[in-house]
Amino acid sequence: MKSNKGSLVAERTLKALMLFSKNKYILVADVAKALDISLTAAYRIMDTLYSMGFVKRNDNKTYSLNPSKIIQLYQMVEQDIRSASRPVLKKLVEEIKESVYITVLYDDKSYIYIEKEDNPSPFFRWSTNLGEILPLPAGTAGKTHLAYLIKDLDESEKGRIISGLELKPFTKNSITNPDELKKSLNKILKDGYCFTNSEYSHGVVGFAVPIFNFDQSELVAVLGMHMLEAKYSEEKLQEYVTPLKKAAKEISENIY
Repeated sequence: MKSNKGSLVAERTLKALMLFSKNKYILVADVAKALDISLTAAYRIMDTLYSMGFVKRNDNKTYSLNPSKIIQLYQMVEQDIRSASRPVLKKLVEEIKESVYITVLYDDKSYIYIEKEDNPSPFFRWSTNLGEILPLPAGTAGKTHLAYLIKDLDESEKGRIISGLELKPFTKNSITNPDELKKSLNKILKDGYCFTNSEYSHGVVGFAVPIFNFDQSELVAVLGMHMLEAKYSEEKLQEYVTPLKKAAKEISENIY
């Protein structure tokens, strides 16, 4: 009986942790409602996650993920990708002088940053933290992950997954129409890279390319970069895409 009770507590605790894949900030009342448990039980669960360092308590009584603890887990799970990417990212930043990063899927509706290398410029530094989780299809990386996630599905299944996503208007350029999103995802698959201009952050241009496993049969991560829109010139697009693709191929050759 004790074993069953312990399993139930563990299951509820993991479910509470997974709530952060959809919401950055969570109240204890949110946990109680989502898990259909009492406030007292929800408080115990959040206290456990807090004491173990998985979540942080905020001044407004909300909880949020502790990126350092989450990335500590990914350092173990995704060590091959991170180890293979570090020297490549350093070399890539020296070449293109822009911030670059690696993301992997967190679940079927979100992704997480597991590695990055900042650009050397003192005027613009990409500030996203390792361990930060963003929803699909937010950002250049998010759209790339989504494109390959639904690549081999039939149209009805693609439609089901896309309709289940919350298409938030982060900026005036954000895609909030499912049909427009489908077209954008198809273009990513056709071109082999994703390009966005102020779709997630105003004034920021992004590029992302897929990283496949060693035999190119499965997407395992996404390599991306950010730069100021003011620095971007359409004529120079391939000057960024080509080095990114080359770096992604180099990483894929050294994993799995």
